[in-house]
Amino acid sequence: MVSIFMVLISKTTQTEKVIKMYQRDVALIKDFVAVGGPDALVDGVVRFVLTTIQAGLSTCTGQAEKIIDDGLDANCLWGKKSDGLAYAREHKDYLYGQVYKIAETHGYDSVEGCVDVVQLFMAVPNLGMVKAAFVAQCLGFNVSCIDSHNIKRLGISPNLVKSPPSTMKPATVRKKVVQYVELCQLKGTEYWWNTWCEYVAGNRANRALDTGDVVSRFHVECITKGFEEGY
Repeated sequence: MVSIFMVLISKTTQTEKVIKMYQRDVALIKDFVAVGGPDALVDGVVRFVLTTIQAGLSTCTGQAEKIIDDGLDANCLWGKKSDGLAYAREHKDYLYGQVYKIAETHGYDSVEGCVDVVQLFMAVPNLGMVKAAFVAQCLGFNVSCIDSHNIKRLGISPNLVKSPPSTMKPATVRKKVVQYVELCQLKGTEYWWNTWCEYVAGNRANRALDTGDVVSRFHVECITKGFEEGY
């Protein structure tokens, strides 16, 4: 079987010198999910985002291999990560359908559409608001993962990105997600992706990922891990 990943890579070979980082790699991820369907969304993007929680980016391919081999019993799926992946797998068709319904209805740039897709993935156990936004960002929505690195380097108040508690009223939760999306859109998703990749490149947790471009490409490698031969 021809590798989905290799087909997608070949589509960008001629233009990759012009299109860098966010534009190149998020386009690859979007195409990967569009071609691969619900499995690519869940065992590609959602799996990847779960493995980034309290872990260095450079560990994520190794974590993906463990999940491929050991499933939900993989030792990297600690805490509620296993519950999150199990939920996403159980609801993969719904999640996939809703992503494209939201995109068709509201587009990828509107605040309303971004809020809807973030809240869609906030229902996945262990994906709080910020990591749900990371899933949305990988799918091309104009939102981002304002994580501890971004908080530190930009002096953002942690309260602005803190996930709403389960006891919060739905209307208040949505208001908080709206505020978060609007914060992200002050700079835009491409800014957040590119500057984060440059910022973490070569740091203590990612010494092998020594440039922003390598960091950005690594996102695609992590997400497509296991699908190289049509997994």
